[in-house]
Amino acid sequence: MNENLTLAELRSRLNRLGAGAVLRISDRDYERLFGINEVAAAKAAQFARKHHCVSVPGEGSVYFRKSNCDAYGSAELVPDAPPMSH
Repeated sequence: MNENLTLAELRSRLNRLGAGAVLRISDRDYERLFGINEVAAAKAAQFARKHHCVSVPGEGSVYFRKSNCDAYGSAELVPDAPPMSH
């Protein structure tokens, strides 16, 4: 787990997951990225759906599980944007 995880990195990791794969992030990262108020779970769930995943809270962590896109006829994932040059 990465304590400095950004939304961009989380997006990239979710896009690279294969069907059925699971990505775990710490509660600390989850709270920092999505918040701790009553809408945090909805924001995380919406973010996960955009990447063909579901978010599942666990003890000390939140898990993102990739759906089988082919089974549901979902559109292909959009590749990550290329890195910006400095």
